[in-house]
Amino acid sequence: MVKGSGAKPVPNTIMKFAQVLGLVAVASSVTLLTQPVFSQAAPSTASVPPPSLGDAPRAPKDVSGLPGGGPRPQEVTGGFNVNADSREQVREFYNAVYTSSQGVPINSTAVTASCIPGTNSIAFQNATLRRINWLRAMGGVPAVITFDAGESTQDQAGALIMSANNTLAHIGIPPSWSCFTVAGTNAADHSNLALGSDGPDSETGYIWDFGSNNSEVGHRRWILYPQTQVMGTGDVPAESPYSAANATWVFDANFGGPRPATSKPYVSWPPEGFIPYSLTFPQWSFALSNADFSTATVTMKSNGAPVSVVIQPYQTGFGENTIVWVPMGLDATSQNTIFPFSGTDTLYSVTVTNIKVGVSTVGFSYNVTLFDPGVPGTDYVATVISGTSTPYLNSGNPYTCVPIANPNTTGYQWLLAQSTNGNLTDNANKGLTNFMIAPPPIYAVYALAPDGSGSCFHLCHTNPVTQNLQCNRVFLPATNATFSFKSLLGYATSYEVAYVQASADGGTTWQNLFMEAGSGGSGESTFTAHSYSLSNYAGQLTLLRFSYTLPTSGSYNYYNQTNTNVGWCLENIVVTNVQQIVGMVTNSTASTNFVFTPTQAGNYLLAAAPVLFSQFPVGWGPFKLVNAITNPNPTIVLSQPMLTNNQVLLNFTVSGGSATTFHLLQNANLMVPWTTNSTAAFTTNVPGSSYRFTTTNNSSLEFYKVQTP
Repeated sequence: MVKGSGAKPVPNTIMKFAQVLGLVAVASSVTLLTQPVFSQAAPSTASVPPPSLGDAPRAPKDVSGLPGGGPRPQEVTGGFNVNADSREQVREFYNAVYTSSQGVPINSTAVTASCIPGTNSIAFQNATLRRINWLRAMGGVPAVITFDAGESTQDQAGALIMSANNTLAHIGIPPSWSCFTVAGTNAADHSNLALGSDGPDSETGYIWDFGSNNSEVGHRRWILYPQTQVMGTGDVPAESPYSAANATWVFDANFGGPRPATSKPYVSWPPEGFIPYSLTFPQWSFALSNADFSTATVTMKSNGAPVSVVIQPYQTGFGENTIVWVPMGLDATSQNTIFPFSGTDTLYSVTVTNIKVGVSTVGFSYNVTLFDPGVPGTDYVATVISGTSTPYLNSGNPYTCVPIANPNTTGYQWLLAQSTNGNLTDNANKGLTNFMIAPPPIYAVYALAPDGSGSCFHLCHTNPVTQNLQCNRVFLPATNATFSFKSLLGYATSYEVAYVQASADGGTTWQNLFMEAGSGGSGESTFTAHSYSLSNYAGQLTLLRFSYTLPTSGSYNYYNQTNTNVGWCLENIVVTNVQQIVGMVTNSTASTNFVFTPTQAGNYLLAAAPVLFSQFPVGWGPFKLVNAITNPNPTIVLSQPMLTNNQVLLNFTVSGGSATTFHLLQNANLMVPWTTNSTAAFTTNVPGSSYRFTTTNNSSLEFYKVQTP
């Protein structure tokens, strides 16, 4: 668009279904409208169902041919476990293990359009298995599930059928369905099924168990069934016009067998103890083996205040017998419903009474505390490092860190990095030298500013996806660090929102420093200067980015032109009073001890992170800034004395520091002061590193040492 022409861009319209708890959001009824001024692609429309779970599979009648029978494996004690009554243990378990299963690429060879089930990356399958075992550990049931290769192969065929037909079914699938196979239909009969999500997100979706057809939370009950040892999984990614799909095999030969020990006599979700608020859902459940909940009652309180509950119709035939209820009148039929959380720890007390077990009537009371896993609690112990701030070059300098009180800690990871002046100034005239953008755009990210002031970075929505322009440096801010920039938000709808954000956990979560929504019209015509303190990030590894966002739910308009009058422009980006982190190296130790041997002088950063279950770092503790220097007192190592013809030969080596003068001291009795041997002959073996003293032996017992002034 030519500025001043009077022509106005016209926003596109898009409707997207909600992205709930990581479930893949897919575009529905996307309409690209032609514009009166700019040439546009031909209008197109896509229609894809929202994420769905369908019905849960009913209990199997025969499991004799399935794997997993017999006594539980010996490695049962080696699986995930967590003390849910410890806020910090749950927080560490979530931040280290749960998040490690997010965002793992599927790298699938499946092609739904050609009915090719394909295979997925091992890393993706492991992430799915890890999510299942994490959820089971939080539920207090044995978290040692393994995947059976045969069942996973069938599940892959089952997921393909669901994706190809954009619907879900467990039994009675006709051969007329696209991509029909006997293996796929067998998997459907034995598996939890999801459409619109895959992998780990589907497993969390099964625990959510949204939908009007899932009031009994049958998917959840199968994931948390205590007896299960073996499962399977199959996933196909979204492939327009087909949705992503998951099939998780949930039956093995242990169904109906002896019940293993669980952390509590019952299995509840949310579980007793502490739970990240994002994993608390509108439907609460309480399961008890061989119990009858047909006349049971439930009462709840929130921080002492009564909470209304609606008990769902009682249904058996899905895992252990379970009572399900919905607090606060929430809508459990919609995946858009989010369980309310105030931002601070919230205690819910639950009492379930009038439960029939045999001829007895029993009741249970327990507490559930929702919390933000990004906020440490009073039981948090930082892995603070102790040791010298001036380590010597070419010497082993010992350091130690404060241990955490988590029995699942198997070792510590140590980070070693050098720091340099990290101040940054970018006027958008160097291209993407200091930045990276995702997803890759189809337009020039740097352009002439719309007000003629020079170069600028330009973010716009050529597709209905958020654009992130992230600085490619890792900063260590000082207490007086600042982040400043100039911003111009032009044509943008109110749904197009500009954010400036910082992250102190490697990009897992981002905090807003700046936010501005579009005006719905032409917006700003000149740049506005903004400056923000980074003092809250002092001493932490910090990432910075600009994020031009679109919603993940609802119907909305957006501008998809690439003219710089449209979208968000940025210039004069300046970061001050920060160090830049370079050359990061990690080392693993079995204990809280670490030896640092610097080979170059200069500033270094040291940090320690506890490691859970041998592979999941919790997160770096406070950084220790050290300055490696030359040792003014060299290290002298005296070799074993040698006696030859009544002469004592004393070889020694010197490392570190600088010294040219040495003295030989000796003593026949360590209880009296040392004396200097001024008659000993001094010889250089290797200049700068190896020397020798030679002296006459005058005693049957003599002690020697070498020192430098």
